[in-house]
Amino acid sequence: METLQEKRVPGHRAERLLENVLRFRRAWGCYHRPDDVNRLLGLFRRVSLPRGMVLDYLRFGTREEGWIWPFVRPEGRRIRPEPPPALAAIPVDLLVTKRGDSPDLRPVVKETLYDHLTYERTPEGLFEYAFFARELWALKSSPARHEWLALEPLFTRWRFDAAARKGTGQLRRGIRPKHFDPVVRLDPRGGGEVRFLVHAPAPWRRILYLHLLVDPEGFVTMREGDLVATLRG
Repeated sequence: METLQEKRVPGHRAERLLENVLRFRRAWGCYHRPDDVNRLLGLFRRVSLPRGMVLDYLRFGTREEGWIWPFVRPEGRRIRPEPPPALAAIPVDLLVTKRGDSPDLRPVVKETLYDHLTYERTPEGLFEYAFFARELWALKSSPARHEWLALEPLFTRWRFDAAARKGTGQLRRGIRPKHFDPVVRLDPRGGGEVRFLVHAPAPWRRILYLHLLVDPEGFVTMREGDLVATLRG
């Protein structure tokens, strides 16, 4: 099996993007549908939609305990826009009980969302796409608050040191990582993998590597990597 070459995204660029996303999170309640998701997309310069298309979403639950189901539609439908037929045909109770990465609904999500999203075939492009996809599904979605929104990416030394000071644990093997840049592996078939450090707060209190896996169809899954530090106190 071919070994994919790793490339680094400069940490200062990743940090600038993170700061923009954090500012957006603090203000997203000021935006209405669908301006909120399209403003979010605008933060990721290397991710785009075809001309004439915009992001939108279905909303379920309450403001405090709700979640969204994103899709892409033609722009201009400002009054009661309808979701794409493939999504509108899914019973509401199935959408409520399933997640976007459910095997049952995967073809619909691909057709109504990922088939329309494109990104630069560069390390920074894949990094931005993976970050955007996780952020999109997490926006206004209470189930994602601990899975994604609670994680603090550590793209710089000062952010890493600040996270390490939040506990009394020792760094694993007593060493600090050599760099904090996100690392990307581009798959020639499409997609690839993005890896970067995150701080997982209470109750875990850990610093570890997070892997975002992007498949050729555009789906992004998340898994934990090596543990760097366990923080106590």
